[in-house]
Amino acid sequence: MTSNHVKHNSSKNRPGRLTMLGMIVFLLFSLLSGLSGPVAEAAGTTYYVDSALGSDNSSGTSETAAWKTLGKVNSTTFSPGDRILLKAGSVWTNQYLDLQGSGTEGNPITVDRYGSGGKPLIDFGNTAVGGEGFGVRLRNVSYWEINNLEITSGQQPTDMRRNGVLVVGEGAGAGNFRHIYIRNLDIHDIFGTDRRTGGINVHARGANTAPESTWDDILIENNTVINVADTGIQTMTDAFFNSAWTHKFDAFSNVVIRGNVVEKIHRDGILVRASASPLIEYNKTKSIGEATDVNTSIVNYLEDITVVAAQWAYYTKGAIFQYNEASDTRMLGGDGQPWDFDIEVHDSIYQYNYSYNNEGGTLLVMNNTNNNIFRYNISQNDKDANGVFHLVNGGGNLYIYNNIIYRSGTQNKALTHASNTGMAYYTNNIFYNAASGQYTNSPRMTYDHNSFYGLNSGVPSDPNKITGNPGFVSPGTATGLASADGYKLAQTSPLINAGAVVAGNGGLDYFGNTLYNGVPDIGVFEFQGTITPPVTLLQDDFEDNNYSGWTTSGGAWSVADDGTKALTQTSMSGEALAYTGDASWRNYTYSAKIKLLNAFGNAGLLFRYADASNYYMFRLNDSGDKAELFKKTAGTLTMVSSADVAVTPGQWTELKVTVSGSTVTAFAGGTQLIQWTDTAAQPAGGKIGIRMHSSTARIDDVKVTE
Repeated sequence: MTSNHVKHNSSKNRPGRLTMLGMIVFLLFSLLSGLSGPVAEAAGTTYYVDSALGSDNSSGTSETAAWKTLGKVNSTTFSPGDRILLKAGSVWTNQYLDLQGSGTEGNPITVDRYGSGGKPLIDFGNTAVGGEGFGVRLRNVSYWEINNLEITSGQQPTDMRRNGVLVVGEGAGAGNFRHIYIRNLDIHDIFGTDRRTGGINVHARGANTAPESTWDDILIENNTVINVADTGIQTMTDAFFNSAWTHKFDAFSNVVIRGNVVEKIHRDGILVRASASPLIEYNKTKSIGEATDVNTSIVNYLEDITVVAAQWAYYTKGAIFQYNEASDTRMLGGDGQPWDFDIEVHDSIYQYNYSYNNEGGTLLVMNNTNNNIFRYNISQNDKDANGVFHLVNGGGNLYIYNNIIYRSGTQNKALTHASNTGMAYYTNNIFYNAASGQYTNSPRMTYDHNSFYGLNSGVPSDPNKITGNPGFVSPGTATGLASADGYKLAQTSPLINAGAVVAGNGGLDYFGNTLYNGVPDIGVFEFQGTITPPVTLLQDDFEDNNYSGWTTSGGAWSVADDGTKALTQTSMSGEALAYTGDASWRNYTYSAKIKLLNAFGNAGLLFRYADASNYYMFRLNDSGDKAELFKKTAGTLTMVSSADVAVTPGQWTELKVTVSGSTVTAFAGGTQLIQWTDTAAQPAGGKIGIRMHSSTARIDDVKVTE
């Protein structure tokens, strides 16, 4: 989907000659319109309003003949192409705009400011129409554009529904409405005890006998909504409560909510309901579900709320949430996530978003959802009261791929989750976990080509997992959506060219790079450079039935058939070792399969082998189920690190060591177990081999690359 909102031609209609029939229609329209108030003088008229120097007895059609009150504006029915301009720096207290008339395609009616100074301020205070307050209302009208205003109600003693901007279709005049643009408004300090209270509320409302209203072409762009109870920006329809109404999924179409800052909101930040393919992008929410400076009864009402999320959808199909940022979402008894596929959300996407420090975790998925996608998002230190992913039972298929979950705090809940109905597919994700917590394994989920790094308990059964350091440039250093370069992969990252192809991947990574650059990468970044394939220094699978090129010391060595040919040592007496390679090798990766042949035995890889008195060794030890890293210097063998691992005699285990400079990284069964840096002098030699003591073992599929 393109991120560009469709703009209608704003040029005025060209004047032409009126036919006699046209004159009659025009006069009839004028007479009928007069029933609801004065008619604007002519299409395309500009009206000026000045709270200090204006007069309602003036014509309003010039700066020197400006109107004074908003009530004068409300008493006028405007025509296509009209403009209502409010004087910059003006303040209207206990007043509101209740706008009448409709524009046409290409000729909307515009509210804006003129002159220099601050945005015109509408403080509607405790005023009300039909029991609710608002700063600006657009009721049963089309083709309006509202720009560059400041709206507030301040602290008020009366609890009622209030909105900074209320766009509503209701009553006998309800129907299909179009083109409402709300841009560059500063809305703050709006309070009420009603779920429909908030900053900007677009509502399809009506009684059982009224026509059902729908809205098309809604743009809410570059506004600030701060210190509001209940919700920042929302769309809502009464179709949820009226069985005769049918537009539960498409009361709103062509909705774009873009570039807004929504902060310190007592309940939800941005909520789209009943919308067909809405686009929500480049918004920033902060402190959602947070306490506001508001009277006690409202505080008590809102503290009972248990459903709070930052940017989410409900009864919606085809939504795209992208390039958004969400932080500090509070958990009021439940939820508390930045992102949420809520009830009856289908075929929708969260992509290229950044979240941090949200109490409830990262993503909530509710019941009766299906075919939703969560991709190329970064979660940095979201808290985990509900785990990273919280999939409520009853959800459908969910595709989670190429995301980064970074945790370095005290998080201890699950990193992954499954529903009891649909499937969750985790692919190409990076879980960088310096906290704690477990992964979920379930028949209702699959893992493929994910990266698991850190203090991971119960790493999932991912047949293509990578458990080493992902090789970020500088993880944990993002401060916002546009400052996440630390999560790019360094050229040495093992995740480059290590991912799985995902069809319909959106075509771009988090940073705007085209997918794919060769083989897919794991994570949110598709590496743009050229990676030189590793050079194979040595490879031996012993299928030639000999071990020529290997030098042995101690033991009884031969090539035996174990399904495939393998180098085998069968003496239980003393030290037995075999080595090969080049003494000039220094920085390389050495991998091989090892099988212990006796209980309580040990066997491991030799690397940087200079001679029998100077080398490193990484071995499996069945006594105690350990993986152990040793260094031997001048004949003294010293264990420098160890890790717990299940060791099973008679079973093949792949061991791998990467030695780079003074750092040794050791793996068993594809899982990184040890990373150790040698602060002393390292052996100058570089050969590889196998060693065991009072044990029998086999080695196969030896490979050395650099």
